[in-house]
Order: sequence, then C-alpha cells, then structure tokens
Amino acid sequence: MYRRQVVVVENESLLRDLVAQTLEAHNFLVTTAANVADARRAFAATDPDAVIVDIELGPGPNGFDFADFVYRTAPDVGIVFLTNIPDPRFVGRDRKSVPENAAYLRKSQLVNSTDLVQALDAVLLDRASVKYRHDLDSTRPLAALSNKQLGVLSLVSQGLSNSQIAELRGTTVRAVEGMVSRVFEALEISTGTEGNARVEAARAFLKATGNISGE
Repeated sequence: MYRRQVVVVENESLLRDLVAQTLEAHNFLVTTAANVADARRAFAATDPDAVIVDIELGPGPNGFDFADFVYRTAPDVGIVFLTNIPDPRFVGRDRKSVPENAAYLRKSQLVNSTDLVQALDAVLLDRASVKYRHDLDSTRPLAALSNKQLGVLSLVSQGLSNSQIAELRGTTVRAVEGMVSRVFEALEISTGTEGNARVEAARAFLKATGNISGE
C-alpha cells in the first residue's frame, strides 16, 4: 500500500514530534523540520505529497514564505497551515496567501488529532472546504478589525509609542492617535487611562496569537 509522504514544519519540538507520531499512526511517512531552511531541504529530498507548516517559526522566513516556495515549485502538493495565528493579516499577509484548496487550522480549535488527519486527507483529495479554513471563521479573534487597525495594534503590542508608529508607517502622530482610538473602540476598551488601555489592547493581541494564556 502506498504511504503518502508529508513534511511537518514546526519549531516547537514537542508539538513537532506529536504531529509526526500522529501522522505515522495513520500510515503517513513523515519528515520533520524546525525552520524553513531545513524544510526546503526535506522537501527536495522527499518530494512530499503534502506539507503541514506552522506560520511562526522563529527568526528568519515564516510558514507563508515556505508555502509560497511550495506552491511555486509544486502546486500539486497539499498545504495545511497549523498555527496559533487567527488569520494571515496578523503577519502582514492577506487571504490570498492561503492557496486554493489549502487548509488553515488554528491549534486551539482542534478537538483532537483526528481533526488534523481529516483536514490533511481533504487537502490531498482536493476536497478542502470552509470547515478546514479557520482563518475565514467570523468568530476568530479580532476579526472585526480592519487590516490597518490590526497592523497598528500589532505595533502597540510591541510597546511602540504613537510617534514611533507614525515614523514607522510614514504618517502623522495625529493619524496614528485616531487609528489607536478606533482600535480601542472596536475592542470595547475604556480609554479613561491611556496607558492602561494600551496594555489591555496589547494583551488582546497577544492572547489572540497564543502568546499569552486567556486567563
């Protein structure tokens, strides 16, 4: 029986091993990588049927960069994103960054390992559906924010001041102040104390990306 080959790209070693073990238990042949450089080597060596890739892979290229390479090199190879990132906008991408028939799964949304295997099977059979596109879920974190608002919120979460954000974005401090105010409004954050509001907004962003717990 033919065993389908999958490359798993995940920088967290425990999760990488868990995903590999799960797939191997379902008769997949698995090669793992911790970063994009290793993933490209594994891709060339194994000629896989599909790849499962996290988006945040530490310093260097991210999962979208690897997916771009895969899609250019072998558009027939299935792609499953497995990530904490609610949607591509959080890393400066757009919806088109998820190729047609790819799956996009948020780690926190998976009930069990069967969900991942089913999504992978769907991608390999060209049967991926909105069920496997968590980035399109209207209830995903911060879905109501515009692309610009989300970009500004990301910078706020990094501790940048309004003047620093304005310089980085090539705009005025007044424009940034207005954008930040609309972010607070969208998140229903009280602006009674500016410092506290920024901390609360930053926490909302970090919680949405899985970088802090929801507690």
